[in-house]
Amino acid sequence: MTLSPEFHTVSIAGVDEALPLIALNDAIAIALLMVIDRGVRFGARIGAALADIARPHQPDIVVGPATLGIPVAIEVTRALGLDDYVILQKSPKIHLADALRESVTSVTSHGVQTLMLDRRAVPLLEGRRVFVVDDVASTGSSLAAMLRLLRRAGAEIVGIGTILTEGHDWEAALGADAALLKALGHIPVFRIENGVAVAIPETL
Repeated sequence: MTLSPEFHTVSIAGVDEALPLIALNDAIAIALLMVIDRGVRFGARIGAALADIARPHQPDIVVGPATLGIPVAIEVTRALGLDDYVILQKSPKIHLADALRESVTSVTSHGVQTLMLDRRAVPLLEGRRVFVVDDVASTGSSLAAMLRLLRRAGAEIVGIGTILTEGHDWEAALGADAALLKALGHIPVFRIENGVAVAIPETL
């Protein structure tokens, strides 16, 4: 479905970015951020900006989810001058047979997924100050599952940084942990009216 307008412009850490508007179904559209398609300079810039958010919390390690959270975690880790980071996986792999697991649903993925933490990564997290990163906080279900999984591993969550927040459903999903989240920008959810994408006021 072709929508009008085709793009939504959002300020991300002070720089305007045009995101394509994509229909999820006949009624709802989203402004899609694909961090892996936006280039090395974008990654370095958002990594530095999120590191500025993380730095006052003095994190020991950064954690992000596969797949779109991987470049975010790498760039934030680099900008903080750290080396180790941990990625929570979503695809079954032979070395994850006994992984710690949490179920999650996502607005941009079909069905229920499983977040997995390699048990060999637990020593990197247990008793340590963890800064969690992701690309977009939308429903908040993925972030909530990440926090549950990390706390089961003994991590102390000191902050959450995302490139964008989308709407406000994530606040209810995270509960008290919503206060830990800081984002570089915000996008609404869009209602489709005769091919036109209109921002839903309560998601602004």
